[in-house]
Amino acid sequence: MMGGNDVTKGRKASLAEALALQRGGRAAEAVEVYRQLLRADPADAEALNLLGVTLAQAGQLEDGARLIGRALELRPDDPAVLMNLGSALRELGRYPEALVHFERVTQLQPEFAGGYRARGTTLVALGRAEEALAFLGQAVRLSPDDAHANCDLGAALEAVGRPQTALECFERALAIDPVNVVAHHNRAIVLTGMGRLPEALAAYERAAALAPQAAAIHANRANLLLKLGRPAEALAALDAALALDPRLATGWHNRGVAQGLLGQQAEALRSFDRAIELAPALALTHTLRGKALTALARPSEALASHQRALQLAPEDPDTLLHKGLALGMLGRHEEALDVLERAIAANPDSAEAANNRGVVLDRLNRLNDALASFVRAIVLKPGYARAHLNAGNVLRVLRRYAEAGLSFERALAAAPDDAEARRNLAYLKLSLGDLRGGWSLLEAGSRDEQAARNRDPDVATWTGAEPLKARTLLIRADQGLGDTIQFCRYAALVEARGARVVLEVQAPLKRLLAGVPRGGAVVARGEAAGPVDLEVRLSALPAAVGTELGTIPGGVPYLAAEPERLARWRPRVAALAGLRVGIAWQGNVEAEARGAARRRSPPLAAYAPLARLPAVSLVSLQKGAGSEQLATVEFGARIADLGADLDAGGDAFVDTAAVMAGLDLVVTSDTAIAHLAGALGRSVWVVLSDDPDWRWFTERHDSPWYPTMRLFRMPPGGDWTAVFEDVAAALAERAR
Repeated sequence: MMGGNDVTKGRKASLAEALALQRGGRAAEAVEVYRQLLRADPADAEALNLLGVTLAQAGQLEDGARLIGRALELRPDDPAVLMNLGSALRELGRYPEALVHFERVTQLQPEFAGGYRARGTTLVALGRAEEALAFLGQAVRLSPDDAHANCDLGAALEAVGRPQTALECFERALAIDPVNVVAHHNRAIVLTGMGRLPEALAAYERAAALAPQAAAIHANRANLLLKLGRPAEALAALDAALALDPRLATGWHNRGVAQGLLGQQAEALRSFDRAIELAPALALTHTLRGKALTALARPSEALASHQRALQLAPEDPDTLLHKGLALGMLGRHEEALDVLERAIAANPDSAEAANNRGVVLDRLNRLNDALASFVRAIVLKPGYARAHLNAGNVLRVLRRYAEAGLSFERALAAAPDDAEARRNLAYLKLSLGDLRGGWSLLEAGSRDEQAARNRDPDVATWTGAEPLKARTLLIRADQGLGDTIQFCRYAALVEARGARVVLEVQAPLKRLLAGVPRGGAVVARGEAAGPVDLEVRLSALPAAVGTELGTIPGGVPYLAAEPERLARWRPRVAALAGLRVGIAWQGNVEAEARGAARRRSPPLAAYAPLARLPAVSLVSLQKGAGSEQLATVEFGARIADLGADLDAGGDAFVDTAAVMAGLDLVVTSDTAIAHLAGALGRSVWVVLSDDPDWRWFTERHDSPWYPTMRLFRMPPGGDWTAVFEDVAAALAERAR
């Protein structure tokens, strides 16, 4: 039989064994020893306390807190038990309960620094950092060489807006313990807030080197790299953080930010989606997701993201701004304007909102209001290149050409590499007749890219200076079908310099342009061109040969219809009564949707005044997009629709050219049909919007490119009504 002393000795040995197992990382074995002790004596407060601590450390916080609580019932004034229960409750997020126990510790042990430190850090967690300062300060006074206490005081000081004093605490902690990871990390956070970014980055890198498995350090370092404009490095740091903690919602959010800055919009979208899975109530993530969708040209989905963001953060100006952009992309301009007005009300100093309001007003044809909005954006942000560019575009439409040129120049001064600003200034010069100046600007912006654009990077580019005699020159069509028809005339000028020309064109134009090079060949894109000595883009030829306004090669016709096609179409066209007028109205839909040549295509309904003329037969030359309008206009029965039968073999304009030979006139918008009629030397009238392409110049009603062409211009801010009334009057006179 064992005596009382033996039992006590056995209990102490078991406790010592359990503690040794626990400290040796053998928690499960330690738990079993504690449970054996409790089976022998369920009221063993020390075993209850130590078992609770062991379970809490193993992640079983609820069970651990319950056991330590039972120990406290047995020893209500034991500071160690109070500390352990407070720590477990704090880990559970039950801060008010934990605080009660830490307060009791400081009452029982007023010289125990750990009690004040625990009390202070719990107050910080409760958002009561100002109160915490007294207790954390006392912890440092009682234990001045405790690096952790200094860190905790620094964190509280930073929370109450005293960064310099906080920084001193972290630096004191590092003087005590140079490898204290928390001190390095917190120091980096404070230095970031103070704007001392290079020092902050060095601190983050030191912390990451000491604790490479700490996801938060990698994530915060990534945030700083984003601030420094180094998104590629930020992305690598975020990948490291997320490999360690895949449920870090802010990490996925910032990963999306970095990917967006790198132009990886599809990848950014996936990162934002993951962030939303983890933290669905973060409005900013929804907003940035919408921005990524806008960049991916998915405005309907972007709009849904912005609406969700506004549910979470109503009237957020940035979200309103980007919702307005999505609505604008969807063509819902009145709604976009309303949303952008709300964005400006929420943030009157937003240059971006003012600029985008101007874009929408421009789309609504409210040109003067749009200009005022762009000017407001520039006042708010004088170096805002996009606003200067947009203002220049509106000034050009308003025919305030000198001011437009100044705006484009200011846009280029603010953003010297902005290709659009350079192009717009070049096209303004071209439209004003300064061909040499305009083409010089265009070529200045493209020469650096020329080698990459060449079909064969080993073939030199012809600039106009290199001799051509007995050499083969590849001319590559690089723009739209109409541009190819307009500029293919330059093949003759190049041949006159002694070159053998190989003209590479869009496949549908190969047959139409087969006879353009007199001694060379025409090939379609993708076909073998054979050996060549030099190459040049077709659009660069006018500059290469030094074309000026007075030297435009305007001789027509330089294209001709095929005799077999003429014979096929002549009887059908000849059967039409009166003045036979071919019409086309819709240009390249995709180009117009992107903003190029916007408003250039009138609806077929605008041609109604022509349909009312008694001595005129209208003939549709429209193919593809736009043809569906024939079924919707009230005068559709008055139009002979040839479109479905034209060029059925895929050779664009071969049949159309033959039809045009039998027409008295072609009336068209700015489409490839206009160029074809002009190149064939046919009489052609072109209706132009108030923002016409550069090639039609300004003000004039004829075209040096096509001597048989007449231009009808829309007034600034006008509509198609007046244009077609002028066309109808002129056509009536011609019919008489």
